[in-house]
Parts: sequence; C-alpha cells; structure tokens
Amino acid sequence: MEQLTVDQFGRIEIPGKIRQQLGINNQTKLSLKVENGQLILQPLKSELETYYEDGILVFKAEPIGNTETIIDEVRTEIINELTSC
Repeated sequence: MEQLTVDQFGRIEIPGKIRQQLGINNQTKLSLKVENGQLILQPLKSELETYYEDGILVFKAEPIGNTETIIDEVRTEIINELTSC
C-alpha cells in the first residue's frame, strides 16, 4: 500500500510507477467517488473515435495500461502457441 500526503491545496501525487501501470498521464481524466468511507479514483475511459479509412472501420483510442507489457504478453502467447505444435 502506498502512503500519500495531501498538500495545502488538497492535492496528492500519484506515484510514477502506478501512473505508468494504469496508463495515466497529464491529459488523463479521472473519476473520484466516496464509497464506504473510501476514496475511489479511476481513470475515465476515453471515447472512441471511429472513422472509415480505405473501406475499413477504424477505432482510435488511447491504450489502457502499459503498451509494452501488452505487446510482450501477446508476443509470448504467440511464441508459446507456435512452439507447442
């Protein structure tokens, strides 16, 4: 568990490791709610931009999470499938 301090303006700093893990940057919008005496802070999902490009429907959105981790996981999964044949 991380321990955070609220500054004189009511701000807290989310540690870089957690921001990276959740894909949070300085443009990320967050929701804040109080539930059972706890603060719950969640990144808001960005709205998908959709359009057609050369007859293909394209969905444009920011990835959620660390893209390097996702790519590594997919790569490992594909390698495992190919080597198990």
